[in-house]
Amino acid sequence: MAKGAADAGLVPSFAVIGDSTFTHSGITGLLDCVNQQSKVTVIILDNEAVAMTGGQDSGAVGKIENICEGVGVEPEHIRLVVPLKKNHDEMVRVIREEMAYAGVSVIIARRPCIQKLARDKRDKRKA
Repeated sequence: MAKGAADAGLVPSFAVIGDSTFTHSGITGLLDCVNQQSKVTVIILDNEAVAMTGGQDSGAVGKIENICEGVGVEPEHIRLVVPLKKNHDEMVRVIREEMAYAGVSVIIARRPCIQKLARDKRDKRKA
């Protein structure tokens, strides 16, 4: 949808997608954006878990940057942010910089799922 909006002249255009959804259905959309040189910023919410189905480990852990670069996103436009209040100013700066870019960019907002962290902590105490 973001690609269509951008191609129709509605810019800036953003897409927001989770990490596991990105790996099973978002990569092809990103590839289309790259191939058509659409002015789109894709924000990938990377919580390192498949939260919608119970918090299983995501197959994307540690691979999102490589996938994005592999489909043709310029490495300098693959940005990582940690979505915490203390990082607000940095996140705003990164979003503004990528909004101004006339091409495909990806912002990865990476922070582990709070449920996964609690489960891992609980499992560690049991061990």
